[in-house]
Amino acid sequence: MGHVEFGRNQYGAPTMTSGDRRFRDLASQLTSDIQSYAPDCLELLQCIDDVVSGRSAYEEYEGNSAVVRCTPDGVTVDSLGPVPSGTTYTVDEAREVILTYFDFLAPSVQDRKRHLATWEQEHGGPFPGRHLLRLDD
Repeated sequence: MGHVEFGRNQYGAPTMTSGDRRFRDLASQLTSDIQSYAPDCLELLQCIDDVVSGRSAYEEYEGNSAVVRCTPDGVTVDSLGPVPSGTTYTVDEAREVILTYFDFLAPSVQDRKRHLATWEQEHGGPFPGRHLLRLDD
């Protein structure tokens, strides 16, 4: 997979750089739509899991700059801006980038557990992808 790195600019806003241009749409969606609210990374992972597990045939997450569409064929990020763009990723590629961003926003086990608890409180139940979150590091 292409190399994606996340950081912060001089104002503290999330930024991304990608060694593989193909991953820019997904990484840009994360920094511009998820911003610094890590539980929304879990929301994206849940959308993917619902489709992969067969609980849903289609899931969508819409932000301010892009819409993420999850289907059994993969995860597509479509820009909502004036210049249309769209890139499709495999489920594994999308998960890896989203988990990288989640780890950037929640670098410690305590941070990851806190954001997981927020997601579970907002959704009224356990997050099915807990095993993906490196909660024992």
